[in-house]
Amino acid sequence: MPALSLGPVSPRDLLDILLVTTLVYQGYKLVVGTRAVNVLRGILIFAGVWGAAQLLGLVTLSTLLGRAGTVGLFALVVLFQPELRAALERVGRPRGREAQSGAALQDLARALERLAERKVGALVAIERSTPLGEYAATGVRLDAVVSAPFLEALFARNAPLHDGGVILQGSRVVAAGCLFPLQQSDGTYRRYGTRHRAAIGLSELTDAVVLIASEERGSIRIALGGRLGPDLNGSELREHLRALVYDYGGPAFVAPATATTDAGRGT
Repeated sequence: MPALSLGPVSPRDLLDILLVTTLVYQGYKLVVGTRAVNVLRGILIFAGVWGAAQLLGLVTLSTLLGRAGTVGLFALVVLFQPELRAALERVGRPRGREAQSGAALQDLARALERLAERKVGALVAIERSTPLGEYAATGVRLDAVVSAPFLEALFARNAPLHDGGVILQGSRVVAAGCLFPLQQSDGTYRRYGTRHRAAIGLSELTDAVVLIASEERGSIRIALGGRLGPDLNGSELREHLRALVYDYGGPAFVAPATATTDAGRGT
């Protein structure tokens, strides 16, 4: 049997392969870490079963899956409209905004330091790929530039929005006094207070970076991916924010194996 010859590969073919590979990789980066990645896995499994049914000549199953797939595509567009909008916004986001976000992170870290020093509780969620619009809708809508004095005023004792969470998008404060989903009161973090459990709960459902300042211990911690990190000082907080938000993909903290008690209504 003669060997299969593919012929010479032209520069146009190499360019075509490179562009397709880049598009696939960028598409993966847009969905990784969001709830859409689980749907993507389901679509791949669905496509695999459909392809196997066609290869095996299973006409009825192949027809049913084909029709279900057509309807499913329209359903996915409707269901994931916020994610699609956020992905397109991220693709078209100007690079100059990143520098602005870097300055906002510095102000955020400074505000958390001051609040922790005075033992004033605070809860701040930084939006990344997963839109936080549904949680922002539970609070008071704002459109303000991130600044240390403004954040400190929001969380001041006896302030109207003190007990809720603040949501940041880039260098903007988009909502305050928001309600975050609580982590269930069992398992490792069952002895933590409401503020910490709200941070963990939101980080379980989204890829947001959630910051907590404890009013009992005067500590700063980060919740990410349903896990709570260790106490951080000012320089460590800036380093983590740079890696988790500004660079988005840098090294993250490693949550401790056991959790210490930080219970109480105000934590």
